[in-house]
Amino acid sequence: MTIAPVSRIRPLHTGHYTMPATDSRFPSDRIIVRAFLIEHPRGLFLMDTGFSPDDRRALGAFAPVDIRPIRTVLAEAGVAHDDVRLIANCHFHSDHSGGNHEFPGVPIFVQRAELAHLRATPEYTHAPSVAEFAGARLEEIDGDAEPLPGIHIIPTPGHSPGHQSLVVETKEGRVILGGQAVNFSSDYARQRYSLELGLRGQAHGPYPAWVARFQELDPWRVYFAHDTAVWQREDGWPIG
Repeated sequence: MTIAPVSRIRPLHTGHYTMPATDSRFPSDRIIVRAFLIEHPRGLFLMDTGFSPDDRRALGAFAPVDIRPIRTVLAEAGVAHDDVRLIANCHFHSDHSGGNHEFPGVPIFVQRAELAHLRATPEYTHAPSVAEFAGARLEEIDGDAEPLPGIHIIPTPGHSPGHQSLVVETKEGRVILGGQAVNFSSDYARQRYSLELGLRGQAHGPYPAWVARFQELDPWRVYFAHDTAVWQREDGWPIG
C-alpha cells in the first residue's frame, strides 16, 4: 500500500436521527451521523455526504431532528463544496449518501454489489439523492481500490451488501474509516477480541470476516460514522 502524506482527517457532524421507540437495541435514542474529510496533497476526499431531506420514508421512520446539509457542514469547516475532488460512501443509505446530489460530476466510488442492491431494491434508499441525479458520476469497483495514493478502499459487507471502508495512510499512522461496518467503536473492540480468542483456539463470540482484515492492516485508529468515540491501539501512539 502506497504511503502518502495525508495531513489530517476531519470528522464532520452531519446531524442525528431518533431510533423508533419499538427498537430493541436503542429505543428512542439519538444516533449521530458523521462524514469524514480527508486532506490529501492531490485534493479533498470526502467519505459520506450526510442526510437527504427528501427521503420521506426514512424521515418518517427515524424522525431526524437535526439534518445538517453537507454544503453547510463543509462551509463551517472552511471548505467550498466545489473543492471536493473525490467521494466514497460507506454505503447508500440516505443518512450517509443523501448529499451526493450536491456533487454532480465528482467521482463517487461505490462497490458493484452496493449499486446492484440499490437497483434491485427500490425501497433501500432515496435514489434521486444518492445515485440517480443529473451529473452523477459513479465509479463502480469490485473489491479493493486505491483512488489516490495512500487512500485505499476495502469491502466490509454486512450492514449492506456493498458496504466499504477507507484505509488512510497519515503522518501519524494508518487510520481506518469504518463507516457503519458496526455502529459503535465498542462493537468493534468486542468483535476484535472475539477474533483474538478464536485465533488462540478458545471459545469466542461472532465476528464478521472483515474484522480479521482490519487486524491485519494494524491501524492505530479506527473511526465509525455513528460514534464520536474512537478505537485506538494500545501501544503508546500519541492522541490528537
